[in-house]
Formats: sequence, C-alpha cells, structure tokens
Amino acid sequence: MVNRRRALAGVGGLIAAAPALGQKPRRMKPREGDVLVHAFGERAGATLASGDVGPRPVAAYAMDPASGIVRDGSLNNQLLVVRVAGDDVSSKALRYAVPDAPGTDVLIVYSASCTHTGCEINGWDDETRRLKCPCHDSQFDVADAARVVNGPAPRPLAMLRVALTDGALHVTGGFSRRVGPEPP
Repeated sequence: MVNRRRALAGVGGLIAAAPALGQKPRRMKPREGDVLVHAFGERAGATLASGDVGPRPVAAYAMDPASGIVRDGSLNNQLLVVRVAGDDVSSKALRYAVPDAPGTDVLIVYSASCTHTGCEINGWDDETRRLKCPCHDSQFDVADAARVVNGPAPRPLAMLRVALTDGALHVTGGFSRRVGPEPP
C-alpha cells in the first residue's frame, strides 16, 4: 500500500515543477539566480559587468550559471541595461534600480520587447536619453520607469529586478509587468 503522505508530497512536487516541464531552457524567462551576459558582438555570452554599461544601453540575456544555458530563445528575453544618474530616477524606477556605487549612477534593466507590437527596441536617442522602437517610433523615458513619451505603445516597458554582486548583475526576481504586447 502506498503511503498517502508520500504520494501527496510527490504530486505536490510535480505540480510545483509543472511550469518548467516541457519548456525549453533557452525560451524560459529570466529566473532568480541567473546572471546577465552580453547578448551580441564579440563579447556575446560573457558576463556583463557594471563597468560595461556606459552612456548607451547594453543588450543582454540572462544565463543559468549552473548549466551555462543562455536564455536567448525568445525576443521576450532580450534585455537592455541602462545607466542613469541617480538624481534623475523616478521613485517607480528606483524600485528596480541598482546603485552602481553609493551616491552615483544606477543601473536599470528593461525588457527590449516593445509593448505595442513586440518589436525589438534597439534605438537610443543620446540627446533625450530615451529608448526608441524602430517600428512605430515609440519612445520610453528610462529615468521614469520607461514611461511612454511618444508613439503608439500603450504602456511602459517591463523592468527586471536584479542585484549587483561582485560587479555582475544577477536576477533576483521577476519582471515588473507583462513583457511585450498584450495578447490579441
């Protein structure tokens, strides 16, 4: 006869693991404990250090440090890491901002999937310091939690909760909101 408690505990474990079953690790959203890595170029896959983020955003993906699997199988996983002067950041953005050093700039990680139609956000305006979507010219204010300041995007970009540990950005929680556009 099967011990009822053991059977229930086993079923509970399967239920807890169900979201991960059948999902390809490369397509999974960033998970707690993942480290951010460069998304493109000659440094693709290398750990993204805080010093790598200058005045322009840096494209990144999350990587499972145990397996080395980079979560690059979906546009919804592409991230943009931006550096913002700490004094310029809104209270909403501060909840997801990571101080690079006490009293200086902060780093904020945004989804690179536009909330309008899901296009890849890869534009940057140096003068206004805004992220720009090339498809329909939506623009997002990075210092104000990616508030929409132009275009048809219906809502701000999602922010990802991270922490700075030993100079590298590690995922410590989920996104602030749904990534990309609303489903049809």
